Order: sequence, then structure tokens, then C-alpha cells
Amino acid sequence: FLLSDMTMNLAIPVVAFAAAITCGSCAGYAEEPVGCTAIAVDSAASADGTAFAGMNADAGNGDYRLTFVPAKQHAAGSMRPVFTFNLSYPRFVGFDRGDFFHPKKAGAPLSVPVGEIPEVRSTFGYYEAAEPLMNDQGLGLGESSCASMLQNRFPDDTSDTRDVPTGLLDTATLMQIALERCATARCAVEIMGELVEEFGFVPTPGEPVLGRIGNRPAYDDAGEAFTAADPSGEAWVFHVVGGVSGFSKSAWVAQRVPKGHLAVVSNDFIIGNLPEQPTEGFLFNKDIFRLAMAAGLWDGAGPLHFAKTFSPFPLTFESPTGAAPIPLYTSVRRWALYNLAAPSLKLPFQWNNQDLPFSVAVERPLSHRDVMSYFRYQYEGTEFDMTKGILAGPFGNPFRIEGGPMKTGQTTRAISILRTLYSIIAQTGPERQLAWFAMDTPSTSVYVPLFGKAGVAGVSHQYASGHQGRFSRDAASWAFNFVCNYMQLNYEAMSKGEVYPAIQSWQDRIDGEVEAASRLPVPSLVKWQIDIQHRVVDDWWKMADFLVMKYNDQRINHPNVGAATGY
Repeated sequence: FLLSDMTMNLAIPVVAFAAAITCGSCAGYAEEPVGCTAIAVDSAASADGTAFAGMNADAGNGDYRLTFVPAKQHAAGSMRPVFTFNLSYPRFVGFDRGDFFHPKKAGAPLSVPVGEIPEVRSTFGYYEAAEPLMNDQGLGLGESSCASMLQNRFPDDTSDTRDVPTGLLDTATLMQIALERCATARCAVEIMGELVEEFGFVPTPGEPVLGRIGNRPAYDDAGEAFTAADPSGEAWVFHVVGGVSGFSKSAWVAQRVPKGHLAVVSNDFIIGNLPEQPTEGFLFNKDIFRLAMAAGLWDGAGPLHFAKTFSPFPLTFESPTGAAPIPLYTSVRRWALYNLAAPSLKLPFQWNNQDLPFSVAVERPLSHRDVMSYFRYQYEGTEFDMTKGILAGPFGNPFRIEGGPMKTGQTTRAISILRTLYSIIAQTGPERQLAWFAMDTPSTSVYVPLFGKAGVAGVSHQYASGHQGRFSRDAASWAFNFVCNYMQLNYEAMSKGEVYPAIQSWQDRIDGEVEAASRLPVPSLVKWQIDIQHRVVDDWWKMADFLVMKYNDQRINHPNVGAATGY
């Protein structure tokens, strides 16, 4: 089918399957290297007064090793070196960010800064995997790259001759600085806004793809959306794109998530009409209106809708040029999660993500377990259910293999996918601030708690190691990857028989211990946090070995050997 041949009121999954849904972030129709899903939840929407921010970090290649970057003191007048981070292994080598990043061999090349900005006198410590996660003050972040009409030049890129600003600060750097300098989400969005105006934003190196909207170039994954939450209970969404020479080095906007609401970002901007001036719940750079007109993106008539102005129209955006538009890549995820949070709204499916509301009021107070289930959601019970019918693989497998020579006919983009490196949920409020971290795809993984006050000592070797190109039983990532990949043989049987019950059991067990653990003195808390990581990973390897035996030869070999399964 062509897009124009199909009804705009999607009703059955076979139509979704025919929609040629593919990745909007890559130089080809079927290859999908990136594309994260991020959330922000205001504290009034939660069961215990905590706010949430987080993401599923999806990438085909990323350095997912978990560590804690320590707090530091800096001399007055010192400068902070700025690096670019393409997130691949090793994501950084140097002496500025803790022992974890020190070179492992004498003479190993160090990461080279691309510039510097003024440093502050003291910085907070924070957890980091491929990207920064949450700091010791309880400020947590998520991110999702988005298509943009504007992209700045990268530092020292002499091949880019466009008349556009040069950006210095990339996605990971902005997240680092926000966690280094801020204890609140409002501070984070203000700091990021000030810095991108002065120094310019650039996306993660290697992510942007040149596409086209009509006769104009557009850039997939060249913009960025961040989510943030803090102990005060506030949650915010921040958007940033490139700038226009002579006006501002970047355009940005931030909107506070309304009381009792959930906001979701799935690789397309979600902030809509801007007020004429910044308000308590709406922040943006002072030149955004003039910048939009100078860029030829807005005529000045009516309100400036950030998403519709600074991102390409999803129904006609080609990424790369010549590729079929793929609007459902973004819209299905948001539509599904909003209907989970607010089922009585009965939000109709929208092809265009920009037609969905910025956020929805949550109808039932959310716990951290509910947010975990959101990141594990496979659209069960909807027309996009990836465990049933044509959208499911053999044995109810919700995971689709990406890539290959086909140009059309890909399937629905899920929230939890095979190439999810990890999932992070910052749960933060006046009484509790911790991060929940699941290595690999959360549908088949366990979220373990990370307390900010535990610091670097609270990360086990199993979580601090791992490489996608080297198998190791010492790495937590490989325990969860092994189980998830072995499940592809008979997903329904293994998920229902072993893996899902194990996840439920471990999350119950952790919940039963975490409250008492939070009141322990720091040395005892560190010991408990490390112990949980060891116990979970050791148990996952035991289950991996058991699955190899039980499902050998596509038969069921426990409790009795040799039972045939069939299809």
C-alpha cells in the first residue's frame, strides 16, 4: 500500500503491517540503529508522591557499562573540557571523570576535547551508562532523539560548508552538565537552554541522517528531547534543535508536565503552541520567534507550534531522501502508552504524532512497577498487539528482527526491543530518590535499584563490565542478553514458564527489601545494593543453563524428557 491508499483511521493490524513502518533514523529503509522512548511523570500522578523520568536506551552499538561519576571540587576560574560522545565502546578514556575511565593500557589514546566552557566550583556525582542517568541529588533524566529542520555543524567539520552555526555541546554532554550542576529539573532545563544558546547544540555523532520534506532538507535524529524529574515532584520536557546564524546558535523550549500527568517522547517532538512570553511552566529562548521566521519555518501568523515548526511533517518526511515516510514509527508508542495511562479517554489512533496531546492525566496513581510495565509494554490487547496474530513471530514472539534487503513491509515499532541496551527509571521525591536500572531489554530483564548515596562503590563488576563484541559470563549484560536471545526459540513457553515468573519474583523480592535498605548507613546500603546485583545476575545465569536443557531440540525436557511442542 501507499500511504494515500490507506484509511487514516487505523483499525486492524494487517493494515499496520502493510504501512511499511521502518526506522526514521538511519541511512536506509530497514536498518534501525537508534531510537529511544522517554517518559516524564509528575509526582501528583504517582501513588507515593514521587516523580519519574527515564527511557529505554535503544542502539545497535553502545557502551552500556554502568558506573558512577564522582562529585568534584574545581578551582575558581577553571574551564570544563567538552568532548563529543558517539556512545560506542569505550565511550570515554581520560582522567577527568573517575577511575572507571582511566586508560586500561599504557599509551592508550585518550579522548580529545573539542572545546571548553567555564567550570563551576563544585559538581554533583551521577550514575552513567551509555548516557547519564541520575545524580546524587535525585535529579533523573531520559532522552529521545527527534527529527529536526535545523542542524548545526559539528566542531572541526570542515566538510560541512552550510551557513549554519557550529555547535559545541552534544546530547550526552548536555545531560552530563545538567546532572553535574543541578538538583532540580527546572534548573536542568534552564542550564541546558542557556548553554545551547551560547555554545550551540549538536546531536550525537553518527545519528543524524539527511532527509527531505518537499524540496527542503531535513535531518533525522538531529534534534533532541530530554525528560527530567526531581525530588520536588516536578517533571519537565526539553526540546532543542540547531540554530540560525546571526540569531541564536540553537532553538530550545521546555514545558513542565502538568500536575497529575504523564508525557511520552518517541523520536518526535511533542511540545506544541508557545505562549508569547515564557511562563512558570513554559520556558524558551528569547529569539525563538525571530529565529523561526528567519529560517523560513514560520510566517508569524498565529501561535508558534514548536513540533510543527521545527520538525518535518511525519506523513511526508523522507529519511533518507527517497525513502517511504514512516509516521507510525513514533505515533504508535505514544498512542499506546497514553491509552494505558488514561483508558477512559479512548484516544483514537493518530498517524501523525504531532496530533496527540503533549501529555495525559493519569487515571490511576502510578507506582514504579507500573512505570516498569510501561517500558515492557508490547501493546497487549490492542490492534497492535505484538504477541498475537500477524504482528507476532513464531510462538508469540514480540521481537522483530531488523534490517535485510526488503524496502517495505516492516512491522510495528515496539517500546521494548531486542537492541534496547538498558532501561532507566528515576523515581524521585522528598522521601525517596533512586534509579531503577534494567540491563538489556526490560521485557526480559530485572530492574535493580541504584541509590545516589551509594556512589561508585554501589556498582558491581558485573554491571560495570561488558562489551557487545566479547561474550563473558562475568557481565550482567550477557546474562540478560543470553536469556532473551535463547527465548527466540520458543518465546511463549519460556516467557510464561520461566522468565516472566522470575522477573515477577525478583521485583517482589527487591520491593520487599528496598525500604529497609534505604534506611541503612551508607556502607551497609552499598553492600546490599551490590548483593542484589550479584544475586540477580547469578540467578539469571542459572536460568539460562536450565533453559538450554529444558528446550533442547525444540522439545520440553522437564519435568519429563522429550515432550513434543508443535506450533
